[in-house]
Amino acid sequence: MIAGRMVGGRYLLLDELGRRGFGPTHRAEDRITGRTVAVTEIALPAVAGVRERLLTEVRAAGRLRHPSVVGVLDLVTDRSSAGDMREYLVTEHPEARPLGAVVETAPPSPRQVALVGRDVLNALRAVHADGGTHGGLDADAVLVTADGRALLTDVGLARAVGPRPGGNGAPAAPEGADTPAADLWCLGAVLREAADPRLSAGSALATVLDGLTADDPAERPTHDRAAELFERGARPRSPGGDLGRNRWILLGVAGVLAVVVVVLLVLAVL
Repeated sequence: MIAGRMVGGRYLLLDELGRRGFGPTHRAEDRITGRTVAVTEIALPAVAGVRERLLTEVRAAGRLRHPSVVGVLDLVTDRSSAGDMREYLVTEHPEARPLGAVVETAPPSPRQVALVGRDVLNALRAVHADGGTHGGLDADAVLVTADGRALLTDVGLARAVGPRPGGNGAPAAPEGADTPAADLWCLGAVLREAADPRLSAGSALATVLDGLTADDPAERPTHDRAAELFERGARPRSPGGDLGRNRWILLGVAGVLAVVVVVLLVLAVL
């Protein structure tokens, strides 16, 4: 795409965004509303019914209203700079970077990974409650804002048009199915890659990631159990570490022992 070109008679393409989508993605201005949006050019494969599948997924994604899901606004057909017809997906434009890029430049701490997991899990819960699946969750489908919030994007696109062009493809669950359980497995795989090698064995984050990536779907935690573990992993550590977190318990035990000693001494004197 060429910056400054108009798409759909409405969206003025500006600079290209530094994230990998299903085609070139530009920041754009909606000339009707004045809103800043993201516009992704999608070259559909020559497969029967693919546009109908794309339209179905776009409509489903457009119904979602969740703070951790990047909103889908429009889908238009227009001629590309090469002269052929392309689909242009219009979405919200959050100020965020793909998790893959974040990991490459400044690997997140386990607590930050847990925060990302919590947000994406909440987004997946909304997708699954609506009867859908993501179907292509990878590190580029998770966007991370400057304040550490995570957003889920590209919901259903891989199901409609296949994997990202030139990409390595999303991680695939062992069962090879397109189900909510498979989405959760992919989430676990993506977060494990982001957290290694800083992941502590036995921690809440390690426990939830081990569970989400279990080979047997029946052994994976429910949304509620996974959410509980992510919340535990996301809690800030006390400056005093484990001793700091438990200092009141230790003081209480010490106080009880002191009372017992005094009582024993009094009884011994009597």
